[in-house]
Amino acid sequence: MVAMAKHTANTSSPLSSIRKYLVDPPAATAGAGFVYDNFAVIELRRRRNDFFPATSAVTGLPSGLLTPSFDSQNIQDLDELAEVAKQTVEAAGMISKRRWSVALPEGVARTLIVTLEAKPSGRRELAEILSWKIERAIAAPASGLRISKQRISPLGGQERYLLTVATDEVILEYEAFFARLRWKAGIVLPRHLGEAQWLGWDDSPGDKMLISANQTGFSSIILRDGEPLLVRAHDCEPDAVADELYRVALYYRDRIAGRDIGTTDLSRLLIIGEIDRTQARRSISEAIGSEPALIDPAEFGMEMRGEPIAFDHLAAAGGLATLAWQ
Repeated sequence: MVAMAKHTANTSSPLSSIRKYLVDPPAATAGAGFVYDNFAVIELRRRRNDFFPATSAVTGLPSGLLTPSFDSQNIQDLDELAEVAKQTVEAAGMISKRRWSVALPEGVARTLIVTLEAKPSGRRELAEILSWKIERAIAAPASGLRISKQRISPLGGQERYLLTVATDEVILEYEAFFARLRWKAGIVLPRHLGEAQWLGWDDSPGDKMLISANQTGFSSIILRDGEPLLVRAHDCEPDAVADELYRVALYYRDRIAGRDIGTTDLSRLLIIGEIDRTQARRSISEAIGSEPALIDPAEFGMEMRGEPIAFDHLAAAGGLATLAWQ
């Protein structure tokens, strides 16, 4: 995982605090990501306020080659996966790239927002409290985990931390994969955090929500002023997605926004993957009493209609690549 940077005030962009959380070495404009059963790469360019893919490529992974998991083997054949990645990079004309940002498959790492009931007396007590909370949430000893932490804005007068957690054994597999390709992976994060970066480029007022489908359900993130309010991983069948979205939106309305129905600040939705967008929006609207607008990737300059590669395949890798401009 990525080394932690100290938290300091920065107003250079809506996601500036998450930018520091993510990055120790400089961010790269070359991004790679695992999405469903695909491996995707993108070289991002910026023109004024818009982004566009200078080049990109996506390759389907052979069945069973990669089995994303938090606590069991992920890469079944390192040589074969490295060869697929090399072919994809060659197809995109990016074989000379060495610095990369990488979005890991969904399910490999877990993202938590931890709230502290009282202010710790020092770093040691903070580490002990966070380890205890992580062990309760993950049901695994903190000693065997890679943990990145970043203090984010308080809520309700209580300190909060954004944590990304993965097991040592699993991350070592991906580090071996990077080494085989001779990549310097400066940013290595779960797919949903890569996709969430796009919300930081939306400067319209209100809270923003990412809904990202995966093979076992979906992930959801709600951001306010570029910082996460709520992060959830939902394991469910496709026909249960609408009900799960209703519940998470209701929790946001009642427990976080603290507003009456129809008066929450949730204004925009970015939906990625195989989710019925109309049904998803309807479920959220029924819970909060208002209709947030759907975000079109073309608003960021990522106009992919008519292209052979869909934005959904490039969203995580491209989102991490946008950090080069933050």
